[in-house]
Amino acid sequence: MEAPDSAGQDTAWDHKRRLILDGAAAVFSKRGYVKGTTKEIAAELDLSQPAIYHYVGSKADLLREIAQQVDHDLLDALRRGLAAGPDPITQLRAIITEFTRAVVTNHLTFAVYRSELRWLEPAVAEQVDGDERAFIAAVHDVVERAQASGSLPQAPSAVLTFAILNMVSETHRWYAPVGPLGPDAVADAYCQLIGLSNRAEADSFTETNDVEHKHQLRQDTRAG
Repeated sequence: MEAPDSAGQDTAWDHKRRLILDGAAAVFSKRGYVKGTTKEIAAELDLSQPAIYHYVGSKADLLREIAQQVDHDLLDALRRGLAAGPDPITQLRAIITEFTRAVVTNHLTFAVYRSELRWLEPAVAEQVDGDERAFIAAVHDVVERAQASGSLPQAPSAVLTFAILNMVSETHRWYAPVGPLGPDAVADAYCQLIGLSNRAEADSFTETNDVEHKHQLRQDTRAG
């Protein structure tokens, strides 16, 4: 497998690789990893089999790259979510939103990851399993802090964490990309289901609190 030589080529190279991974995910989701072939993947993409090997590699390489893409999506959703704000409610809502976006955008990739993980090379399986455990632990911490603030039910925090993450990760089973709901609308529904207000309500609540706080400050200043 050859590597690109310049930044421009790198962009085209990455784009082609991603198309091939999406094609592989489509074939593996329909046929399974064992029965799916690089010939079928090439036909899915209207490419030659040598092009598959040129850009990515063997069937095992394709599955490894799919798993690592999901691994990257999980960690990126966590990073973006934690950076959304200092409080656990903002962070949890953002994690749910970013995770839902990733699952919806790459629903076939997530489907293959969930169903074909057992065929990964041991070293890769260990890597992605470790990262997924770290992802779950970080979300669990946010859930516990959200519970401490009184914003989530006082159920066992581990149960609540797995319920939230499984709710999002299973979206790939039913989501229709051509349907009326976008990923953010789905994420808002998930947030409301666990008792978190949607984004618009949260912004309105924050603005109302700011106005009331400023009004109270003016009143206190006059009284003083």
